[in-house]
Amino acid sequence: MLLQRALLIGNSRWHWAEWNQAQWRFDHTEPDPQRLGSQPLVWAAVGAIPPQLLDAPSFPRLQLQHVPLAGCPPWLGVDRALGAWEAWRREQHLPESSGRGLLLADAGTVLSLTLLDGRGHFLGGQLMPGLTLQLRSMGQGTTLLPDEVKLDQLPKDRFPAATDEAMRRGVVQSVVAAVQDAQRSSGASLWLCGGDASLLETELNHRGVACRSDSTLQLQAMVQLMDQFSPDSGR
Repeated sequence: MLLQRALLIGNSRWHWAEWNQAQWRFDHTEPDPQRLGSQPLVWAAVGAIPPQLLDAPSFPRLQLQHVPLAGCPPWLGVDRALGAWEAWRREQHLPESSGRGLLLADAGTVLSLTLLDGRGHFLGGQLMPGLTLQLRSMGQGTTLLPDEVKLDQLPKDRFPAATDEAMRRGVVQSVVAAVQDAQRSSGASLWLCGGDASLLETELNHRGVACRSDSTLQLQAMVQLMDQFSPDSGR
């Protein structure tokens, strides 16, 4: 069976890798069961699973035990394992790699921090609401704050006067501070992924925090691990 597609089902978006006869193409969409079609794919999930994926031989599932990340507890989310393993794999090919461990901040619906030691073994992490989830919870949990505040434009002022801008600035400050503190306390090399990674990268760079960012880390890992399900793929 030749696999040319991969799908990671997240909590709010679906993440796709597709081979186009020359290279892998990656994109991120709203949940779209119609796009599944009948062409074989390998998939992993942390979000709601459409029924047509379950028990379908042409849709093999990649789970935590397929990810060669040492020390993972059985309850670890497969997305965290995939991202951390791929970041570690790339880190080892960098000339400046120091073996001081790795911290992956996945800025998605939930901000997950995953820490690896200097051998690439899982140590632990932190979980907290992501940027959009924080904004939504403020709107839903109060009477006067707006329900729909988007992260389409981040105010440059640290103390904005407008309520919606104050909400945007506040959630970014909370997440950036958490990531910065985790990196400082661990001393690990910092990697970012997830839908809000580019925003965090900009804010961290303004604070002089070095990091590497790639929103396709988990998908790249799935491509690397496809041979477990498609031994004739040749890639």
